[in-house]
Amino acid sequence: MADLFHYGSAAKALDADDRYGSDGEMKKTQYIMQLLGFPGDVDTLKCLLTAAEKGIEVESGILDMTKGEQDSADYRAISPFGLTPAIKEAYYTIAGEPGVAVFVEGRGLGNRLAPRNAAVLATEMYWMEVGKDDVQPHVEALMMQKVCGQMADPSFVADDAVINAAREALADPLEAFDEQLTSNEFVVGGYSYADIHWTIYIHLLTVMGEGVLFARHSNIKAWFDRIKAHKSFSGQDIISYDFLPTLDEIKAKVMKDVECGEF
Repeated sequence: MADLFHYGSAAKALDADDRYGSDGEMKKTQYIMQLLGFPGDVDTLKCLLTAAEKGIEVESGILDMTKGEQDSADYRAISPFGLTPAIKEAYYTIAGEPGVAVFVEGRGLGNRLAPRNAAVLATEMYWMEVGKDDVQPHVEALMMQKVCGQMADPSFVADDAVINAAREALADPLEAFDEQLTSNEFVVGGYSYADIHWTIYIHLLTVMGEGVLFARHSNIKAWFDRIKAHKSFSGQDIISYDFLPTLDEIKAKVMKDVECGEF
């Protein structure tokens, strides 16, 4: 059985110098992590963005979901229920977006992304749930119809009815999201996990040519501009958004590594 994490620095001994973060405070305090996922997968990109925000250096490996690799015996040895993505640091492995995000948060640098105030935390959780329930399924439907379907099968023909239904279903949550941003710089005021989740939804809609769905929502557009200029939450001199894939990279099955460098 193949070890899907046997790539990059993980193919070397644990005490090898390049198993650790490359610069600054990360040197020999954190191993570089291996992230297995797919650049067109919402949950993979949430975890990639979380790593960048928390100053965790990541080597990205492709789990080709267009070929069903998440159901392979090799991957099921890592994630028995096929949850994606999966991440590994040294001897520890976890799969599924919630677990990966919590682990990266705990191992990362800087303040916690989750708000300390109970009311703000509850509001963050509300907008994360709205995103997962009322936005993510429709973004995924569009991704399948417009991008991944043909990647999996060149004879695939997009279903206009499915595309139009997804667009219609996104209208109300995008309207509500725009209203939430009326007086907030970020989703709940300060930057949080809610921003990470919604960044991925809006980013993928944009690269798929579906930006028209929020074109009239000035608050979303202004928030998205702030996101694209937002410096890493942990203080590194990087723009976390820059690690997200373009449409061409998704089609080429390319996912960027996260390299953090100095503060």
